[in-house]
Amino acid sequence: MLSPKFLLSLINLEQLKLIIERRCYSSEQDIQEWKKYLLIASFPKLQYLETQYLSPHGVLIAKNCPNIERLSINTYLKNLGGVKEIILNCNKLRKLEIFINFEDDDDDHEREIICDEILNYLLNYSSRNFDEFAFDQDWRFSVNNLKNFFEGWRGRNPIKFVTHFHKCHHFTQKHIEIVQEYYDEGVIDKDTRSLYGVNDF
Repeated sequence: MLSPKFLLSLINLEQLKLIIERRCYSSEQDIQEWKKYLLIASFPKLQYLETQYLSPHGVLIAKNCPNIERLSINTYLKNLGGVKEIILNCNKLRKLEIFINFEDDDDDHEREIICDEILNYLLNYSSRNFDEFAFDQDWRFSVNNLKNFFEGWRGRNPIKFVTHFHKCHHFTQKHIEIVQEYYDEGVIDKDTRSLYGVNDF
């Protein structure tokens, strides 16, 4: 098994993709060792980071990567609060892609509150260069907050609001109507490659 100590030597790394699954490890000690080195690793030149099954450590890595421009993470709902710190620390961030893992005790109302908060973080704290947010079918936004987000985005560079799904019961017809309105008005980038209910290509 590869030792995670190698992470400490990658100080000039510009792109990193990490996929770590529990079934790959023979013991809990192995998992804890990876967590230890991920917490102390620093990648000052990193521009692109993609993590899967590293919750919340993909978030912790991103906090130590001030030059990151593109970030794709797979994390648990309870760890999404760390996104605010990422946005505040990573002033060059242009693209954020988040896939959510859920636990059995996750509450739908809590999910909506937290997902709405992420939109608020992007609106209030992201740099003027930020222009793409992508998410999967497990996200749940309130209709009012979604509308407030796009209304607040007026005057900024059009945002690519990428939906990584073709069917989602949390994204209702009212959500689609709001997205369509701001897409037509140019608040949402016309080049958005996948926008559920508007341009699913």
